[in-house]
Amino acid sequence: NVSHNPATLGYLAVATVEIDTINSTEESIDSLVTDLSENFEEAQIADNNLENEFDEFEENGDIQVEEQIVISEEILSDSVTADTGSSHFSMSIFNISFGLSSGSITPDWINNQLFGGRDLRDSEERKDFLSGISEDMNIQLPLVSALPVLNMSFGSTVISLGQIRSYTSIEIPSDLAQVPFIGLDKGKELDINDFGVEHITYFPVSYSKGFVLQPGLVPFGRKSYAGVRASLLVGLAEIHTEKVSGILLGTKDNTLIDADIEMNASLPISTDDGWIPKASLSFGLGLDLGLITEIDDKFTVGISIDNLIASFNWSGATKYTANVTGEITPEELSEADSLSEYLDQSEAKEIIDYKTSLPMSINLSGTYYAKEWATLDANIRLDIGDTYWASKTPLISLGSEFYPSSKVPLFFGISLGGHHGFIWGAGLSIKMGSVIMDLGGGQEGGVLNNATGMRAGFGLRYEK
Repeated sequence: NVSHNPATLGYLAVATVEIDTINSTEESIDSLVTDLSENFEEAQIADNNLENEFDEFEENGDIQVEEQIVISEEILSDSVTADTGSSHFSMSIFNISFGLSSGSITPDWINNQLFGGRDLRDSEERKDFLSGISEDMNIQLPLVSALPVLNMSFGSTVISLGQIRSYTSIEIPSDLAQVPFIGLDKGKELDINDFGVEHITYFPVSYSKGFVLQPGLVPFGRKSYAGVRASLLVGLAEIHTEKVSGILLGTKDNTLIDADIEMNASLPISTDDGWIPKASLSFGLGLDLGLITEIDDKFTVGISIDNLIASFNWSGATKYTANVTGEITPEELSEADSLSEYLDQSEAKEIIDYKTSLPMSINLSGTYYAKEWATLDANIRLDIGDTYWASKTPLISLGSEFYPSSKVPLFFGISLGGHHGFIWGAGLSIKMGSVIMDLGGGQEGGVLNNATGMRAGFGLRYEK
């Protein structure tokens, strides 16, 4: 509802108008700007710690690895003054976040396995142990980092340059994940059609503008603001499996494999072995819309649509097709550097052009200024589409900021749904003049020793 929604810039539009026209409103603008500063600060931390903008990954026991960038395009000044309409400058100096999740393995589970009296020299107990590791295993290794991000704001206008965003997922069905550990029972047949790989890296150069709406245009609420964000999308790399088919069949000692895969890929560099040739950059257009309405002094609601238009045309890309057949033991499958050592493979490459689109999302948000020292936020995100980070399950996020006007505001929040299920996180900002340091962390799937994953993040930004 705040920094993610481009309608937020409407607040700065009305502030600028009042500054230029009526000097007697300085006191009310000061109050408005104070609220805005707290709001922006809260939203930035919520984005860094809890927001799953490009972070919806594993579902139904799939192994997924992701890389993503989640950076708000409205990183604005925390000291907007009422006596000037001058420009504001902000830059993200450094951002990195890391997470690890198994989907089933918790600290309590590890303690039970290590100190529960198991004798791994016994074949049956060893098989039970390995089966416990692989059952419904959903390994995630999200790593997020950002190059310096430059946002130049001129009142209600923001120009954002150089935000590199990246997302990667590898989906492996839980039954398939168990094969390297325990193989397949004799006569058991496993369908591998659910296996999939997706990756995209791009950066948007965006122009955002906020507007003040005429009173009464929105039939409810007191004041309303709208915003638009238009982006030039520069695609750097993209890989996705177009089709995967085949089976794995268990025999007495081995596993029979017969699989076909079709993959499209566009990379800015050629791989060392020439598997994927170098392709040209892709260009596309993106459009986001937003609306915010103040119900009263304490309650604000908003709606935003992300990626209403957002697509890439990849030219000079590679279509890769391969067939893999053969017989392999679980030990060979887990230890092999390359399956070509044990299996027969045939492959073909073709230069093609193809198009991909980013999934559209609808965000329904609300902010409640409960006390001077506490702000509450809520958001429901609905994804339209099933590519990249989109989830069929709605994502519900609840966040809070404590002591927003202090030098060290505190944050806490939870989210439910999406690919991850339950997540909780906490963080703080340390304001050192124009330099602000953000710290955050949390867990997935549970609390403390019952959690199946962890997250941590760090950010450093400059605002003037």
